[in-house]
Amino acid sequence: MIKQLPFTLLFIITLKISAQENRKFLYATVNDELGSMPNVHVINLNTKQGTFTNDNGEFRILAKPNDTLRLSFVGYETNNFKIKINHFGIVENKIELKKEVIELDEVQIKKHNLTGSLYADLKQTPKDIAKEKTKSALDFSKINFKESVVSDIDIVARGKAPNMRKETDPTAKFAGVGGGVSSGPDKYSQELKRTRKEINFKENFPEKLLSEFGSHFFFVELKIPKEKYLHFLEYCNSLEIEKLYKNGNILKVINILQQESYNYLKIIKEKE
Repeated sequence: MIKQLPFTLLFIITLKISAQENRKFLYATVNDELGSMPNVHVINLNTKQGTFTNDNGEFRILAKPNDTLRLSFVGYETNNFKIKINHFGIVENKIELKKEVIELDEVQIKKHNLTGSLYADLKQTPKDIAKEKTKSALDFSKINFKESVVSDIDIVARGKAPNMRKETDPTAKFAGVGGGVSSGPDKYSQELKRTRKEINFKENFPEKLLSEFGSHFFFVELKIPKEKYLHFLEYCNSLEIEKLYKNGNILKVINILQQESYNYLKIIKEKE
């Protein structure tokens, strides 16, 4: 058995080399409905060898007739491509990948009386209390900075210096909104930081949504005109998509956008 081992190994290696010699390079291009697709993973299921498409969606791989190529990309259906003898001819091989359809659970949508006009709809949209409080707190128009500040100090309280921040800072009334005055600078700064964070989220929400879902989702699948993108989000805002997104309910946000896009497109078409 020991004497036969080198011959057996040599025989196996010879078979593998022979099998590879029967294969030759197959050239192809991978596309979707918008054009060529880079970085698609391609693997020959028979040889277990793989590669990726280049920036133009092109790739080459060793194969022979009856081999199967598996092509996969995130968000697209996996395509098992069966190789035939004519794929090695002069005809260009084009392989198409289709977008994966995501089935979502049903979501109950509340009725609204929006008309599609941004000016009119904003009047019906519930006001953001935090934003309104912040706006009023930062209004310096009624402050007379030339007027000196004098605090009435009771004889009993002479030993304690007044809190001059509360006396002079026009934003101090913002601290402790909904229940008295803030008891210390830490609580005040935390409240102000939280409000700034909320405002920053609202300002960046459209850009975050476009970055995460992609322009293909809004402008190709939902067919929303690019110039109407912000108006469409405002149209859907009464259904609390910002709150759902912040709480991680991404699928519900997608479901709302998909269902509301039909009504929105119908409204703007009637307006035109």
